[in-house]
Amino acid sequence: MAIAHDSSRVRARDLIGLERHEIPAVHDLLDYLRYDDRGRLRVHGHDAHDLLTGAGAPLIWYLGDRVRANYRAVDGAYRAHFTGHRTFAAVKACYVKECLTVLREAGAGAEVMSALELQIALQTGFDPADVVSNGVGRSPEYADATVAAGVGLTVLDCPEDLATLAAACRRHGVRARVGLRVTPPVDHEGIYITPSSKLGVDWEGGEFLRLAKAALDTPEVEVVALHAHQVTHCSQPAKYRATLAGVADVARAVERELGLRFEVVDIGGGLETRFLLRRSGLGPEDFAAVAAEELGRIGYPFVLHIEPGRFLTADAAVGLTRVTAEKRNGEHRYLITEIGSNVLIDMAEVTYHPLPTVLPAPDAPWATYDVGDSTCAPALVCRTAALPDTPDNRLLLLLNCGAYSTVFTQLWAFRLPRYLFSDGDGPVRTVFDDEAQRTMYRALYGYEIRP
Repeated sequence: MAIAHDSSRVRARDLIGLERHEIPAVHDLLDYLRYDDRGRLRVHGHDAHDLLTGAGAPLIWYLGDRVRANYRAVDGAYRAHFTGHRTFAAVKACYVKECLTVLREAGAGAEVMSALELQIALQTGFDPADVVSNGVGRSPEYADATVAAGVGLTVLDCPEDLATLAAACRRHGVRARVGLRVTPPVDHEGIYITPSSKLGVDWEGGEFLRLAKAALDTPEVEVVALHAHQVTHCSQPAKYRATLAGVADVARAVERELGLRFEVVDIGGGLETRFLLRRSGLGPEDFAAVAAEELGRIGYPFVLHIEPGRFLTADAAVGLTRVTAEKRNGEHRYLITEIGSNVLIDMAEVTYHPLPTVLPAPDAPWATYDVGDSTCAPALVCRTAALPDTPDNRLLLLLNCGAYSTVFTQLWAFRLPRYLFSDGDGPVRTVFDDEAQRTMYRALYGYEIRP
């Protein structure tokens, strides 16, 4: 697919609402959304306006078939270039069991970063052999859990974690397959993980080679993988290329210096939301082709692992919310929503694009709004959103709500949304309701919270 915009314009465009002309044609970006002949927004045939007014509360609705489609898109793109490729879903992006079950049944493995996430993966039914265990500052309990479960790969990036894992292996009488996480030598401007970070071990300065030598001298582990994950929200093939060129350089140097050929090369995840890539004329196949070109320079066969999170689930959920007020301040017009920063993570590089649940008449006026919740903080759901300047802006559907929204849920300020799940034409089921929320407040704070 052709790149439609330069990298700076792609990023700026992604961080504001959809353009006015894109809203009636939203089906071109997300095939589960469509405005019908009456201008009412439908989600898999369900009327979004009626669902929200009937629920009487904000909602986050997860769509299993979109999760599955996203997995197949990214897995197929890389599988076309790499023999033996595996895709591991980053559990940290979404704890909803129904979504993780869809991914497992579609063929994904699981990537976890803690003993808690390992429990989540195993209780969802993932085979331990299909689990990659990441994380830094590995506790003895986490090391014991991964060794006892028999996870397929454990990624390390410091000598103390190597020693902790080796001790767990001795206690259980087993040998662990490990990967070593490197920060490769690249131009890190605009890249998420930089040298001297908490994550990874720097190639430059020789620290990675020292860790690799220590791991090769540790009889309790078998070094099989090179791991590197440098990007996040990546919509720029050039940045992706730069990081993977560095990974290839590391692999070639390790073979030259230590005689070690890696069985697995794991490049993590970090791709932007699928519909935002599509909006910019890109898809996972563009990034897979870059990976094939750059990692082909390694010069020997290996199995590629990727660990997408946001790409799998971000556009696989929508939020539904009422607007409680409109506010003007200076040159800005604000719509205040019931759903906000207690569930939608407030980060400068993330936006949740609003759509009206009902289109206004063709000659109705539109305006530009900033959309946010009513917290005593400047947090926004979306900046610069085109919406009707009519009462039709009082019920909204928000895009991009599926990644981290349950993981970073906070019990503060407002009631939590009800969480729904559906798969294809199947029923819409509630997976988190008011009673579950009341139980949480009662257990944590001792309050009896009414709907």
